[in-house]
Amino acid sequence: MIRYGSLDDAAEVAEIYNHYVATSTVIFSDRQLSADEMRHKLGGLIDGEYPFLVAEDESGNVSGYCYAHAWQPDEVYAHSWEITIYVRSGCQGQGLGRALLGRLIDECRKRGAHTLISCITGGNDASCRLHEHFGFRKVSHFPEVGYKFGLWLDDVHYQLML
Repeated sequence: MIRYGSLDDAAEVAEIYNHYVATSTVIFSDRQLSADEMRHKLGGLIDGEYPFLVAEDESGNVSGYCYAHAWQPDEVYAHSWEITIYVRSGCQGQGLGRALLGRLIDECRKRGAHTLISCITGGNDASCRLHEHFGFRKVSHFPEVGYKFGLWLDDVHYQLML
């Protein structure tokens, strides 16, 4: 089930986020977030301009989340939104990412976004394929802009015009 997220989801969202911080290069950060820090990060999304969605499994546990936020702070970029999507480790390959991203795109369109931008770590082929499935196009590639786990990593931007 996909539903609107709430601040009550912050601890489970932080678990998902922190797993990727600790174990992979898909998040360009070495800093894990506490539930309170995640609650603060998500606070601006709840009942705001931008959508925040979570997927729940049959037991009511958060198995994935996604949201949109401002791509740039200047008002001239007000209708260009960046998106974020993560699925809990062990829940990949079940169509959850497609369900979340499809719903997020619809929500962004309803709320007035003109274009969506997604920043993906170079080499994250599964995420690239997911975005391409929905019509996102690769629009930039920045080589070796992040350093994590002893590796120089690329940033790749994908864009979808709504």
